[in-house]
Amino acid sequence: MFDKLPGWNTSAPLGPNSLTWKHFGDIRSMLILGRAGTLQNMHPVLNAALQEHSTFFTDPMDRFDRSVAPIQAMIYQPDPESRARKVRDFHKPIKGLAPEGTRYHALDPEVFWWTHVTFYESIIATQEFFGTPFTEAEKAQLIAEGLTWWRLYGMSDRPAFGDYENYRAYWLHMWQEVLQSNKTTTFAATIHKAKVPTPPFIPKPLWPLIRYPVMSIGVWLSNATMPPEARNILGWTWTRADALAFTLFRHTVRTAWTLAPERLRYIPDAWDGMQQSRLSANAQRSHMPSTHELPPTRSADIG
Repeated sequence: MFDKLPGWNTSAPLGPNSLTWKHFGDIRSMLILGRAGTLQNMHPVLNAALQEHSTFFTDPMDRFDRSVAPIQAMIYQPDPESRARKVRDFHKPIKGLAPEGTRYHALDPEVFWWTHVTFYESIIATQEFFGTPFTEAEKAQLIAEGLTWWRLYGMSDRPAFGDYENYRAYWLHMWQEVLQSNKTTTFAATIHKAKVPTPPFIPKPLWPLIRYPVMSIGVWLSNATMPPEARNILGWTWTRADALAFTLFRHTVRTAWTLAPERLRYIPDAWDGMQQSRLSANAQRSHMPSTHELPPTRSADIG
């Protein structure tokens, strides 16, 4: 178990003024979706749960589709507590016996916390690779927002923290003592060779023609953006030619994002939530009384 350092109980608000709101829905995060999934699945409990309960090995795109939208809604739609409970309760039946004989449950707070941390670590990584890297102060704010986000689930604070020092210590602890290569991560590394069913947003006749190159690029991007510690554990190789190609790719993505219309810079669900929030804020401002409509200040109010 990770032993938390003092200062862990640091939080920051979510909502339209937060860094989470501004960056979680960035469309560029889709480029590292496979990376985030692989990091999660390096946890032995998640590996066991996927093998026993998930369709990941037969329809991996379905798992991503079902996972991303409800979590996006927690940040960008009204009533985040209710939406968080639905995400949490989806995991209630996921339990069993791991191959080494230990019992597991997807709602074990330590396991659920690791999954949670990978989401805002992905926000940091997206900007590091394809956007404007966060300052140390911004990273600290994002991690503090992560504790507020966690508490929406109504889970135990036992593994949780919201300060940067605990985040760095926890990250090191996970590489050294918990994460591992396994059947699920091996499958992810060769997923381009699997006959993955057609994603819902791609025409079925087209998918057999583009499946291999599209999935191959996804695997390459997972490797390109993977932390060095993970590459060492997974046994993935990365050449100088790969690094040069990725430098060009990163530059292209950054340029394309800045040139794209604002609505195309965000995942559609996130953009819809942002627009709803803007419309609501504008409506509230339009109903506020103007200065000459405000009641006169009473002398008793002046002090």
